[in-house]
Amino acid sequence: MLRTLFILLGALGVGDTLVVSAYSNMNFGTVLPLILGAPLLLIGIFFRPVTAFFSSTVLGAWVKWALVAAYTAFFTLVAICSCLIYREGHASPPAGADAVIVLGCGVRGERVSLTLARRLDAALAYLEENPKAYVVVSGGQGAGEDISEAEAMRRYLAAHGIEESRILMEDKSMSTLENFLFSKALIDDAVGPDAKLVFVTTRFHVFRSERIARSLGIEAEGFGADDVAWLSPNNYLRETCAIVYYRLAGRI
Repeated sequence: MLRTLFILLGALGVGDTLVVSAYSNMNFGTVLPLILGAPLLLIGIFFRPVTAFFSSTVLGAWVKWALVAAYTAFFTLVAICSCLIYREGHASPPAGADAVIVLGCGVRGERVSLTLARRLDAALAYLEENPKAYVVVSGGQGAGEDISEAEAMRRYLAAHGIEESRILMEDKSMSTLENFLFSKALIDDAVGPDAKLVFVTTRFHVFRSERIARSLGIEAEGFGADDVAWLSPNNYLRETCAIVYYRLAGRI
């Protein structure tokens, strides 16, 4: 029974990485299930010799309890961070903002990805309810992208009826930190330094993004667009690692 459980859990992790990598951009969240699942799969496949090693040697005992501690600590952190991520990601945006920052993500050639399209659709809904607000499309050009994320977003918003005069393009940023820094400079010029700001990203990304903005002295409340359901486990795992890393590094 235990051997079967190890094989099933391990195969699930490895299979997740193989499937997701075929349909989504490669990132740490894509690879993490493989990193977590491969040791479990190997333990299940070589169950008898591995359990003999665990029980018959001092080194084996240390390895066994190190693995138990590592997996327990990691998934405890995932549970805690997931609660924070979920709560922040489902908060409603405050009305009356002077500008909405749309944080960029993957573009395939010249087309916005499904994740980015959902962020833009959330921004469109907000802009319709707040017709005086500017929108900042923020994102540079990365590998595999024929145009900048900002340009792809500008085209999408324009095609959905947003006047060009309301769209501010920030096409140099390569990280969330730069998204906020460069976008704030554009907003200061267009509206003024006291502009009321909100931003939109995918739900799993709101918690960390808000804290990055605050670390820069930028007050901006975030609201979340729907995640792609089958990518949610990968995104929550990756975001947990990112939150822990940023916290340890003193960046949030």
